[in-house]
Amino acid sequence: MRSPRYQEQGLGEMVPGRGIELVELLESRDGRLTLLQLADGRTFRSFNIAAGRDLGEEWEDFTANISPMIEGEDVDWISTADVLTARDPEASELLYRRADL
Repeated sequence: MRSPRYQEQGLGEMVPGRGIELVELLESRDGRLTLLQLADGRTFRSFNIAAGRDLGEEWEDFTANISPMIEGEDVDWISTADVLTARDPEASELLYRRADL
């Protein structure tokens, strides 16, 4: 299933890929903790992201907790394809579920 906003990534500015909803959600929560459940079983604590999308790739990727770095938190590169869910731990609310699950 593709996002209705999905576009092929060519040269130039980033256009919406299959993970654009997650990227926009995480960018809107900048500075607030979001718990990401990853396909490998890990739960990752994200406070901020720097996102991109490579030529020919369907999914965006991001580096979490890098801009700015958060003392005591892991920095990691994550593909949006690997994120199953995103939760707000304060409100105990599911914010995102990958559409093809």
